[in-house]
Amino acid sequence: MSAKKIIENYKVLLVLALIVIAGVFFFVFRLHQGDVKALTEFVASYEKFDKAVSSYSLGGTDDLKSKANAALVELNASSAVRISSLVQHDAELMSTELEIADFSAKELAGLSAYKSSDKRKTAYARFQELAGLKE
Repeated sequence: MSAKKIIENYKVLLVLALIVIAGVFFFVFRLHQGDVKALTEFVASYEKFDKAVSSYSLGGTDDLKSKANAALVELNASSAVRISSLVQHDAELMSTELEIADFSAKELAGLSAYKSSDKRKTAYARFQELAGLKE
């Protein structure tokens, strides 16, 4: 059997094989692109949270607190993304992202408690001043 006759007999099979190979390639490519996008979004949301918390710790206004809370929500959302096994250390990356989000939530809660403590102390000092108890 000549090569030309083999190609003619199996033309449909060869085309299907090429379509399947191309499909697998594009599937893996898209999966990897999704992983890269997820990791990039996590880094961006972490940096946004870090800046928001830093601003809140310095300023302490309610607007800065709401920005920090919004950044925390975004960080939590981006940390819950699943990463495929095409990325090295995928399981460890996912658990570390969740751990970072958990530590960030604790940090913001602690900072909020500290700021409310400052507000409480300021309000009490104002009370003492108004009541004539402060010298």
